[in-house]
Amino acid sequence: MATFQTSAWPEIEALRERVMKTNAGSVEEAAQDFALAFASQYTSVVLARVFLVLPWAKLPAPERETVSSLAQASKRLFDNTPVLTLLGTAGRETAWRDRTLSQGHRAIPLLDASHVQGIPMVAKLLADLEVDFSSLDQGSAVETRRLMGGHNGAFFVPDARETRDATGRHVIPSRDFVDQYAVRTVLGMGGAYADDTLAVTVIFTDEVIERLSAGRFASLISNFKMATAAALRSGRIFRAN
Repeated sequence: MATFQTSAWPEIEALRERVMKTNAGSVEEAAQDFALAFASQYTSVVLARVFLVLPWAKLPAPERETVSSLAQASKRLFDNTPVLTLLGTAGRETAWRDRTLSQGHRAIPLLDASHVQGIPMVAKLLADLEVDFSSLDQGSAVETRRLMGGHNGAFFVPDARETRDATGRHVIPSRDFVDQYAVRTVLGMGGAYADDTLAVTVIFTDEVIERLSAGRFASLISNFKMATAAALRSGRIFRAN
C-alpha cells in the first residue's frame, strides 16, 4: 500500500507520468485528473483539491455570484480581485468529487490582507507559498516572492489536530471535519505560470507525514502547469458546457 511517508521515486514518477499524459481539454478537467491521481494512489487521502487564483471578472457566473455573496457587496471587490477558485476535487465523500457541490471553497475571494488573515488555512497556505500580502491590499493580482521562473512552494501542516497559527487558532479550523475523518498531515504545493497565475494543490490525509517526505511531491505542480499551460493561455480554464 503506497503512503506519502514511504513513497520512493517510482511512486512519485507514476503520478508525474499520469499528469503529463493528460488529454484534458481544459485546466478544470486536468485539475480533476490531478486530484483523482492522488486519491487513487494513496488510500490515506481524505480530500484532495486543486485551485487556481483567478481575477473575479474571469470567473463563470456561478463563481462570481458566490464571491459576491461572500464579499457581501464589499466595496473591496473589483474585477481584478484575486479569487482562490476550486477547479479539481476528489475525496471519500460523493460531494467531494464534484467542485460545483462545494459549499464553502468553490470560490474564496482574497479581498485584502486583513480578510485573508481571518481565514487561518488560507493565510498559512499563501504564507508558505511566499505570497506578498501587500499586493492584496493594492487590489492587484497575487504576487509571490519566489515562485516565478519555475520554482515551487510547499504547504505543510504536520498535525491538523494540533497545529495552530501565531494567534493560537487551529490552522485547519473545521474541527468536525478533522475529528470525523481523523485528518492528520495536510500537504500541498504551489507554483506560478508564466503569466503569474498561481496554481495550488492541497491534500488532507489521515497519515502522519514528515516534512521531508511531503516535500518530495512539490515538483509535481510544475508538471501540472506544463500540462495545462496551453489551455490556460487560450482561455480554456473551465470545462465546456
